[in-house]
Amino acid sequence: MQKKLLLLVFLATAIFSTGCIPRTSPHTIQRNTLPNTQPITYPQVRNSSLPTFSYQKVQTVQGPVLTIGSNRTGFLFPDFKGKIILLEVFGQHCHFCIESLPSITYLHSKYRQNLQVVALQVQEQMSRSKANSLIQQFNMNYPIIDRANGSELMSILKSNYEWTGSLPFTLLIKNGVTQQVFTEQTDQEEIERAIQSLL
Repeated sequence: MQKKLLLLVFLATAIFSTGCIPRTSPHTIQRNTLPNTQPITYPQVRNSSLPTFSYQKVQTVQGPVLTIGSNRTGFLFPDFKGKIILLEVFGQHCHFCIESLPSITYLHSKYRQNLQVVALQVQEQMSRSKANSLIQQFNMNYPIIDRANGSELMSILKSNYEWTGSLPFTLLIKNGVTQQVFTEQTDQEEIERAIQSLL
């Protein structure tokens, strides 16, 4: 028991002291659509002694409730066991977010055997008519969590991923561990290559 506790303390210290993986890592995401934007990297921890997940129930815009686990390394979606999760953080009034929705829907459809999209809308609460309009216009046949029900998820993104509110913000998650983080504008091909690397 004492060894496990020491191992957890060591892992936490290593994560906080390094802050990110080296810029030469193959997991570095190079922003190429915005000028003067630096690559962004996040720690990728794959250890059997990972901290346990704390779970919450979150209602989606469509009605069903999702169970979501979280810890410092990622999110776990037991409802979509075995699938890569694309967590798309967007805003209903964000021009770039709306522009990217067709690409997200396309990727969800193309890789549906292995990929599950979950969307989190973080601007002011959506009206029912606005939600229905987005769902129909962009064929969003994946769970959408609105700000009112996703406030705890937003807090986790801020504390664990240093998310500042910039949109869109996308996480690729496999087996409860965040594998890739994309900030602001990322083209479809870049996200698709990342998905393919995790298959």
